[in-house]
Amino acid sequence: MDEFSNRDRDVFLINCAKMIDRGALMSRYSRTRELDIRNLWDKEFAIDRERGEKFYERVFLDYGDESVAELVTAQVGIQNVSNVLSKIIEEGRIGLSYLEKSSRYVPYRDKKDGKYLYLSPEKAGIPERFWREYDEFNEMIFNLYGKIFTAVQSRLREIYPLENTSFSIQGKGNVMYADADAPEDALKKAYESAIRSRALDETRFILPASTLTNIGISGNARAFSHLLERLKANGSREAEYLYGALLGELRIVFPRLIENVESAHGRENIDYMRNVRTLIPVVPGTSHDRNGPAVSLISSGSEEDALNSVISSHIFEGTQGYYQDIYQSVSKLDTMGKRDIISRISSLRHNRRNKLSRSFEHVHYTFEINTNFGAFRDMQRHRALTLQRKALSTDFGYDAPPIISGMEEIKREFDDAARESARLYSAIKERDPISAQYVVLFAHRYPSLITVNLRELVYFVELRSTPQAHFDLRRISREMAGLVMNKHPGFSPLFKFLNTEEEGLGRLNAELRKEMKQRSL
Repeated sequence: MDEFSNRDRDVFLINCAKMIDRGALMSRYSRTRELDIRNLWDKEFAIDRERGEKFYERVFLDYGDESVAELVTAQVGIQNVSNVLSKIIEEGRIGLSYLEKSSRYVPYRDKKDGKYLYLSPEKAGIPERFWREYDEFNEMIFNLYGKIFTAVQSRLREIYPLENTSFSIQGKGNVMYADADAPEDALKKAYESAIRSRALDETRFILPASTLTNIGISGNARAFSHLLERLKANGSREAEYLYGALLGELRIVFPRLIENVESAHGRENIDYMRNVRTLIPVVPGTSHDRNGPAVSLISSGSEEDALNSVISSHIFEGTQGYYQDIYQSVSKLDTMGKRDIISRISSLRHNRRNKLSRSFEHVHYTFEINTNFGAFRDMQRHRALTLQRKALSTDFGYDAPPIISGMEEIKREFDDAARESARLYSAIKERDPISAQYVVLFAHRYPSLITVNLRELVYFVELRSTPQAHFDLRRISREMAGLVMNKHPGFSPLFKFLNTEEEGLGRLNAELRKEMKQRSL
């Protein structure tokens, strides 16, 4: 196959067999006088198969130019890592794309070599004296997970019987099961899928952070280098193991680029990451208030400043004036006039996919979100958020989901498991605070600090308030939007696609649409 999809047009695919050659060739755009890099390939690369590696080695040695590493990509599978480490992996926001096994769609009832899918105490770095307790705890938790999953499905069928279920039928609106003009087996299958999905959303609360997951990552060499530094700086035994395994695999496709991690510069940066994390100049008093709000708006600024900023930047993009002159003119408008402009902009949006412009990125809000670890995992996927978090702990209490809370025996076992998690966490923490995180449950509350611009906030709350979203994310989204609309009422029209309806079986209609679409293929 030719290295290029065509030889005579200005737009073409680069199909070189080695990724490093693709990156090296594209890097030449910045300095070569050659008008067509396809000719450059024939002159330099085709006759020297090591040309790509030599190029990157020279660039790094002579210039230290890391940006060219962004032109070389790889796809990596990382399997059987814990939910402690997966969150560290996914902290990178630029250059890597992640797809992780979902606890919302896949039940954790399988065993491998006689054990449930949790990280072994040795790999987790658990002090040896706790190995047996750790294994017994995880086996107990996963046995309870299976019991709860089955019980919750049965309870959901009682609460939401099929014959009383309303389906959204295209062109007919909401129709009861008996009157729905759709194949009966499609309706039943959608119903059972929705029951299963809601049961998984409830049952995941009991999962421990030691639960194993799989992640697919696609990204560039520079971002992978930053991931390696993050792993090396983390300090956990699991992170150290993955660092070595990932470095070995990446050396195959990035033979020169990835070595920068283990250079003097790379080691210095890793030391910096460790040192800055442990520098705590003031130790505050902590209340660990377990009854505080789930969402608090910490910082926002005044409504007038926010309106002036958004409207001025919006006008700036479409006119030839200077921003400061525009801002002075806008600031002279009365508040109602400014709010009217925001309403006019909002009226142009016909669905939530019509995203706000970058003008709305000039206004920021900071929230403290005190939700459970399971919900935090969903929030972390939004990489435009500026998100800061702590080590996992059991100090802030835990959440019990609504269906489980209404089942007396199951709730009692759930509470007992949470208490055992807290006991074992405290015992292990005295010896090793890092490995103690592995016995924290998804149910445990996990405060995080989030700063978000208005554009991303509207996108986030409209997406995460949809019926298909997890009920925790729906609640958090509505509370975030409510706090902002209360603080800055002029922006209320922007949240026009915020969903405030309660959905018991949130995925029901999405599952029905999927069934009907599959039948039409």
